[in-house]
Amino acid sequence: MGLMTPDEVVQVIRSEFGEAVKASEVKGVETRMNVDRAKSYEILSRLKEMGFEYLNCLSAVDWIASGELEAVYNLSSLKEPTKALIRVRAPREDPVIRSVVALWSTADWHEREAYDLMGIRFDGHPDLRRILTSEDWVGHPLRKDYKDERLVPYEPF
Repeated sequence: MGLMTPDEVVQVIRSEFGEAVKASEVKGVETRMNVDRAKSYEILSRLKEMGFEYLNCLSAVDWIASGELEAVYNLSSLKEPTKALIRVRAPREDPVIRSVVALWSTADWHEREAYDLMGIRFDGHPDLRRILTSEDWVGHPLRKDYKDERLVPYEPF
């Protein structure tokens, strides 16, 4: 069976996971969904079963105004044009999201980067440690409230 259309992907995930899909939209060949972190692993696992065998990218966003951090998963099929963009938010005070390394091994370094630079902890990651900054680094440098005395504010001439 080939991959479904973006609308069909949303219908299947909504029918199986209901309220865990907080929002969804379709843009061209891509389905975009915001999903509850408690069900994120199950939803991502289901998407892999549906044909999204490739994790293109996992990135992170700091929604400081709402007090949340977000992991963004870009998924695709190597055989079909349909793509999926899945967003999972977690509170800044407890930014824990289940690791997807068991689903896509390429998530290993992506999750380490999101941990290092944004502070998202990926539960179940096989080796969650810093990847770009030194082991003794304090804080997470891509958070919007990050402060470091080594950073010099830009001042125009």
